[in-house]
Amino acid sequence: EVLHLNILSLATGYFLNNFLKSYSPQVFILVESDRYPALLSVKVERKFIVNARISGQSFKFLRIFRGFYARFFNTFDKIICKDRESCAKFRSIGVNSKILTPCGNLKAVFFPKAGSPPVLPKGFVLVAGSTHKGEEEILLSAFGEIKKRIPSAVLVIAPRHPQRAKEVLKIAKMKLPTFKTLLRSQVFNPHFKGDILIVDTLGELLGFYRIANVTFVGGSLVPLGGHNLLEPAYFGKPVMFGPFVEKFRDLEKLLKELGLAYPVKGVGDITATVLRIHGKGVNPKGDLKEISERILECYKRELQL
Repeated sequence: EVLHLNILSLATGYFLNNFLKSYSPQVFILVESDRYPALLSVKVERKFIVNARISGQSFKFLRIFRGFYARFFNTFDKIICKDRESCAKFRSIGVNSKILTPCGNLKAVFFPKAGSPPVLPKGFVLVAGSTHKGEEEILLSAFGEIKKRIPSAVLVIAPRHPQRAKEVLKIAKMKLPTFKTLLRSQVFNPHFKGDILIVDTLGELLGFYRIANVTFVGGSLVPLGGHNLLEPAYFGKPVMFGPFVEKFRDLEKLLKELGLAYPVKGVGDITATVLRIHGKGVNPKGDLKEISERILECYKRELQL
């Protein structure tokens, strides 16, 4: 049995131990959190931190109070770090090297079950997933230019919030009135023969990523921090994204290592990137599926699962 517990940073050891007595857990696993002093007194057989990291701001704080936090972190049986740099930071504040292991970023452990989507666009397919207001206009402007060079190009837009689909449809028809644009719910023929498809259904985005030639992950051309950059990469697809991906910098780094990262800033970048990929293709430097499996096996080994 697994119990998921969200711990408030002000929670006391007394409260936590009283709560945990009700469940008598054998293993306590803390995910990512930098510090919770109350956990010093948590009484369980085995304690772990997984996907452990220390942010730059936290590192400065922890170094000031390194004596206390070294004692805190050394109460854990194992601290499994997301990378070697994180392990080095833990060591520098006095954490015992014997309990530190770099296994990789758990956010990269991703095994999607996605078949082909019910609707299959024909041609060179650009899929823009999890888009937000302000991004569709940029994508549509770029697509207008792309279509001049790649007549077979098809654009699939999946707004982050499906209830915006009709709004996006209206924008598309205003910007590109000569293009055939439909909502996904309006298409019953499995072979879509239009120019732009707006996804207003749930659960189909991964399927569209799977059949795409090039992808874009939204929330990144507007200051929203981005969304999961690895979803298209699992299928070996090139991933375009804007400058606002501060929530996913670690995944951006992994994406670059895989040779699938294509940062863009606007219409010109998107147009040029798509044309370049269409002409030259991509040369992935790794397989995300293999990386996911390797990271997962490391965690299983260290946690003795």
